[in-house]
Amino acid sequence: ISPLCCSLFALYQPGRRMWLPPNHQFHIAEESDVCLIFRMRFYFRNWHGLNGREAAVFRNVPRPGDGPEEKAPGAAVLDGASFQYLFEQGKFDFIHDVASLRDFRSESELQGFKNESLGMAVLHLAQLALRRGVSLPEVARKYSFTQCIPRSFRLHIRQHNFLTRFRLKSVFRRFLRRFQRHTVAAGKLTERDVMYKYLATLEQLAPAFGCEIFPVFALETAAEAQAERERRPGNGEVTHQLLVSGTGGVQWRPAPVEVWDKSWGRKEEEEEEEEERSDPGWRRFCDFREITHVVVKDSRVSIHRQDNECLVSGEGFPGALALVALLDGYFRLTADSSHYLCHDVAPPRLLLSIHNGIHGPIEDFVFAKLRREEPEEGLYILRWSVLDFNRIILSVLKRSHQQAPGTPGAFKYRQFRIQRKGDSFVLEGWDREFPSLRELLDVLKGCTLKSGQENFTVKRCCPPKPGEISDLLIVRRAKEEGKQILNLTQLSFHQIRKNEIVQRSHLGQGTRTNIYEGILSVCGNSGNDEEDFSAEQNNNNNGREMRVVLKVLDPSHRDIALAFFESASLMSQVSHVHLAFVHGVCVRGSENIMVEEFVEHGPLDVLLRKEKGRISVGWKITVAKQLGSALSYLEDKNLLHGNVCAKNILLARKGLEDGSVPFVKLSDPGVSFTVLSREGTGQNPQRSRGQLHRPLPGRYGTKSTLFYFPFP
Repeated sequence: ISPLCCSLFALYQPGRRMWLPPNHQFHIAEESDVCLIFRMRFYFRNWHGLNGREAAVFRNVPRPGDGPEEKAPGAAVLDGASFQYLFEQGKFDFIHDVASLRDFRSESELQGFKNESLGMAVLHLAQLALRRGVSLPEVARKYSFTQCIPRSFRLHIRQHNFLTRFRLKSVFRRFLRRFQRHTVAAGKLTERDVMYKYLATLEQLAPAFGCEIFPVFALETAAEAQAERERRPGNGEVTHQLLVSGTGGVQWRPAPVEVWDKSWGRKEEEEEEEEERSDPGWRRFCDFREITHVVVKDSRVSIHRQDNECLVSGEGFPGALALVALLDGYFRLTADSSHYLCHDVAPPRLLLSIHNGIHGPIEDFVFAKLRREEPEEGLYILRWSVLDFNRIILSVLKRSHQQAPGTPGAFKYRQFRIQRKGDSFVLEGWDREFPSLRELLDVLKGCTLKSGQENFTVKRCCPPKPGEISDLLIVRRAKEEGKQILNLTQLSFHQIRKNEIVQRSHLGQGTRTNIYEGILSVCGNSGNDEEDFSAEQNNNNNGREMRVVLKVLDPSHRDIALAFFESASLMSQVSHVHLAFVHGVCVRGSENIMVEEFVEHGPLDVLLRKEKGRISVGWKITVAKQLGSALSYLEDKNLLHGNVCAKNILLARKGLEDGSVPFVKLSDPGVSFTVLSREGTGQNPQRSRGQLHRPLPGRYGTKSTLFYFPFP
């Protein structure tokens, strides 16, 4: 298995029926007897692309050009060795009842499954024949078709009398001869075609293939703060199930109650109605990209979502670490290849990569990243080898003196190999060993490496960025196409008529705005209006009127009206529980007014001054986590807030009373989103002049936004 596909695999202990986390340590004694199986655990349905009704799945490849409109073609998820490994694993699972006769209820479903199982046996034998270069009948003389069908079907056949079994065997052999003559011998089928067809059919026969279901003793969904307060122990009985799959994310349901008789897959007639009632459907909790972190404590798993919702299992969960390792692995495969959700299951190889800024193994991504970065003499990138698990490639950039600086092709790079030998690291061509990669890189910094007749100076590392597109990421096209794309070039917001708002008391003054309390009235008789202004968006909805904040642009600043509208437009297109909701814009004569959600307790800076002695560390941490989730949401949208300060953080709930927690909402940034968008004009800080509030000083970047918290 190559380093590229190794992240799809894990160790399985069949004796305990348990997957082991990647950082599991074995304590071996003389009497130890541990059986382990190396299996593919992380699976994405339709990776082969044969099912047009399901989402297309492919691996990221570098974009062919620098333009955002250029779409990169997808690469295959699996390489040849992993594909062969998966095929053998699929055969093993199919024979061992990953799809069983017990799973089917009606007679027609049972008959269809039997026919498909015999077809799978034909594909199984055909693959053996094509691999060995012999005919199908010759393979069938050595292998019985009963060795290629599910165990439950095989036991079912044994219950028939001798004549029935003989007739079935004769019919199967006649079909094999026809299949050999008209398909295999005619060259219409290759071994890879058979393997693809086998795995694609297995997905249809066994919906559970590539999925994992975890029984839990108790399960609840709650807001993050509520989950911290309530810790209900399980009563020892399985009450719920968790389903985790590569394309479906995390789902849950109450544990179904199923009663089967001893016939294979058939229920008693009087139990038919009860069985249908006891099969609850799966409810979606989240996709892996929506998870912020996972906490394990006393076998209790808490899965935290971006909107601060939390899925909590009861205590005594036997598969806690196995579940967390599964979520952690899928998160790295779909969202961020250089991040982990829980330190308890973080792979040692990943920790080494994070500590030293090592990228994935594909060289083309190194080329693409070096092209995107600002050219700099001595810039270097570390990546893992695509062939050797113990080799790291050091790529160093150098300016070419044959061309003018800044012209295309004016930079070139060379690659140097670093070998890991046990607990030490060695640069190829240098006999000195270092106990850690960091020490080796510290010594190399400022040194010159020679390649042929050219010299390359090692100066500055270019590490992976959070959420960066990588060769280790797998894209599910249907998910990506369903994702809301923010319109950064056109204004888009709800226009509010001037007779729909009533201006009340003056609340304060911004840098270029006057802020008033107001009332927004929903006009018209259509029931759709209530949906547009639902209580979920604003806590101050009172029937068809709601309290709002009116931000009136000072008439002396009409020159920045466009920036004012841009800010309102982008705030109208984003939605998060910790972002203040913008209802729209009203133009009243010469006044431009942004209508925003009214947040009860006002700005954070006022509360910090008034209640300085009552603010605990836990209170600050809760606010920081809520603020971080909002900033993480904006980061996923490729947007930077740019003006995170205490006056822009509003308190919906103070959380100073016993048993209460704070709840904050981040107001509009003032600095236009389009100014800071990395997809739009984010590289032009001059556009920040004349915006609603003062921007952060210096060069804009992800870290300056994500880690700027306004606490004393």
